[in-house]
Amino acid sequence: MFTLSDPRAQVDLLHEFTLHDGVVATPDDVDGSPAIRVETHDSVSTVWDVRATIGMFDDRAREQQDQG
Repeated sequence: MFTLSDPRAQVDLLHEFTLHDGVVATPDDVDGSPAIRVETHDSVSTVWDVRATIGMFDDRAREQQDQG
């Protein structure tokens, strides 16, 4: 899960990830801040691609550890 700096980044990233094979992104909320959950179905390189894509859209995004 990634927390984001503003709701527009969430909208843009959710749209962007619809274009990626092997990636499922869903909207979320963490303590009132926009967030997205991302599942990858491929290799470790896909995880790095996800991180890079999020960084391109929101350089203040933070990766969170799931507490589930």
